[in-house]
Amino acid sequence: MNRKAALVALILSQIVYVLFIAVWLFISGMSVMMFDSPEAAGDVQTWLIFIFILLYPLAFLVSLVLGWVFFSRRKYKAALIWNGIPLIWIASLGGFLMYANFS
Repeated sequence: MNRKAALVALILSQIVYVLFIAVWLFISGMSVMMFDSPEAAGDVQTWLIFIFILLYPLAFLVSLVLGWVFFSRRKYKAALIWNGIPLIWIASLGGFLMYANFS
């Protein structure tokens, strides 16, 4: 991959990730509703999903920094791989929301 294509991919994907911060704010605020049920406070799966949701900004910042570090070292493939880490959150939470809406 050449430098210009990697640069455009990094910039465009990070703009999308910044836009998803607004979506994350809504989802993180609503994720507290998972604990409405009295037995949910002791459920490990509920806590893991809640922590997973809260970790998106950290994953975004780590991938942002490491993506640009690898880009500056001319390791464009590694930069794009690190830059793709927030897609794990976007795809899984998007799938979860699709499942919740259509089931």
